[in-house]
Amino acid sequence: MASPTRSDFPKFLDGDVLIIISPTQYYKLHSQVLSAHSSFFADQIGSEPGPRLTAQARRDNAAAYRFEFKRSLAENQFGEFTRVDINEAGRVVSPSKHVLMPDLENGKAADNTNRAWDWLFGIFYNREPVFDDSSLATVLSCVISLIECAESIGSLDHVRDVVDLALMRQDNVLWTSILGNPHVWIELGRRVRSPAIYSEAAIHLVGQWGTMTDEEKTRLSEDIRVILDRKAGELALVKEAIEIRILGHYPEFMRRSAVDKPGRPSYSSDIYMWMAVGFFRQWFSQNISDDRTRRAPDGGLNFYAALHEGGQAYLSHMDFQEFHKYFPMSIKACHVLEANMGVLKEDVKRFVDDLMIERTHLKRDEHEIHWLTCAKIEKEDMPWHKPDHTANPTDALQSLYNAMDDEQATMRSSGSADSGGKQKGRDSSTSSRPKKRARLDEDDGDYYDQSPSTLFVSPTGSDVMEE
Repeated sequence: MASPTRSDFPKFLDGDVLIIISPTQYYKLHSQVLSAHSSFFADQIGSEPGPRLTAQARRDNAAAYRFEFKRSLAENQFGEFTRVDINEAGRVVSPSKHVLMPDLENGKAADNTNRAWDWLFGIFYNREPVFDDSSLATVLSCVISLIECAESIGSLDHVRDVVDLALMRQDNVLWTSILGNPHVWIELGRRVRSPAIYSEAAIHLVGQWGTMTDEEKTRLSEDIRVILDRKAGELALVKEAIEIRILGHYPEFMRRSAVDKPGRPSYSSDIYMWMAVGFFRQWFSQNISDDRTRRAPDGGLNFYAALHEGGQAYLSHMDFQEFHKYFPMSIKACHVLEANMGVLKEDVKRFVDDLMIERTHLKRDEHEIHWLTCAKIEKEDMPWHKPDHTANPTDALQSLYNAMDDEQATMRSSGSADSGGKQKGRDSSTSSRPKKRARLDEDDGDYYDQSPSTLFVSPTGSDVMEE
């Protein structure tokens, strides 16, 4: 006949460690399991092994180790376990000097601490905890209690995945909460070493770093503050490099080769694009002067978004009408100039692609996010990561500057030729510049393109036709 006594969690008949939380809540667990999951129990059991129990004590399933939890009465302090000496008969050598706190609410403390011990020790035995997931607040209350218990016995590594999964199940509720209070969530993300939570909060903070007060920044732990300040500095350098690159950009077809010995007729064919470049750079420089770019309160979000959208998002038709008050042209010429500006705008879009990446779970189209969310949080940007060497904060920018040098080098080398009258890598008789442009035929007033496979821009500037 089977024994009526059931040996299972939380009270194993062969458990050799008795853990007492309260007068009515206790656990009888295995020392090997506890040592494998808790640095506290590993130290206690390893440094001073329990007594060699008598045969009668073993028949009575006595425990060789006894630990009692003492809750702290001080505010912001959790509590600790104290070890009680056991003799060979499995009995307490001397009674504990502290008084065990009684249970609350039928064995469940109001702050979830008592239940958290059940969740924590259950995790040691591969039992998934069941949290109250009726709201983010209740889940957060549960996981905070679990984290506090785990921290007190050195078991945080074994609960991180459980905590992370419980919070991730809240999905948009979690991300919305992080959006509203990233300061708190980045600390929790670091505490449980959750890359997803930490990164989400960090991206929002980096995007707002330039407008945050010193008081707001000091709310963060120093190690996190140093990391965010570095990431914000890196982003500022990236934005500066992009702006310099845009201001130095010329459409490819405007470039000339010295081998072709370009004269006035060659350059005059691109007069409308030269005017568009001049108008664009004046507008761009004014925005820099007025702090509407990287130094704007939104970190340049609106400015870069307009560049990325192109079209009528900036330098619209009304701006051209104002321009022509000082530089009047025929209606057809006005259309050509505006069409060339459209070609330039399309070129510029790609420069700000990286700034428009949204790396947060919540997107700007559905939520009020008035800052850039393009910061990329790498493994080495997480405070619990211990790198082998200190990374150079400007390394990530080298590719941008290299690209700028490559573009300028291409312009310089386009006019160089070898002794045989050939350009480097190609015959001098082959044109190296595309003919993508919007131009005006003085005879019939129509737009045309000199190459058979490029795009036309219609007089209205809205329709694109292919020859």
